[in-house]
Amino acid sequence: MNFHDYLNRQNNEDKRAVVIHYPAKSGKTLFARRICETRKDAYLLDLQRYFLDHPELLPIHKCDLTKLQGILLSINVSESVLVVDNPDFLFNTWDEGEKDAFLYWLRVQLRSPVVTEKTMVFIIQDDELLARADFRNSHGEPRVLALNEFDAL
Repeated sequence: MNFHDYLNRQNNEDKRAVVIHYPAKSGKTLFARRICETRKDAYLLDLQRYFLDHPELLPIHKCDLTKLQGILLSINVSESVLVVDNPDFLFNTWDEGEKDAFLYWLRVQLRSPVVTEKTMVFIIQDDELLARADFRNSHGEPRVLALNEFDAL
């Protein structure tokens, strides 16, 4: 599947959040960077770097879903696609209930244009919960995909 074609189809969706996952050290960050290098409408948010650059934010272990939502929804950039790389440092501190709540937010609550005008693409390490997550867009395409499901960028 071509990533750009897939992402372009998300523009007409009510719920546009997408999760791309794969094992650690598998090229996810390179993929995230390439998205932003090849698309003028994409902004790369390295979430771990963002926390390091903003020491006024809560310590990582105290950043729950509500705090993360506030951060993501307050990012003020003109690009319509927000590529969120390196959220693993947060995701790995959350219990299964918090992870479920995150996926529920992406699957049901993060709506456009009601909540945000942006399409959010989360690039994250493999996780059992992600592997079981199955939510789809109106074309029947999964919105949680392994990185190797894309044959072109």
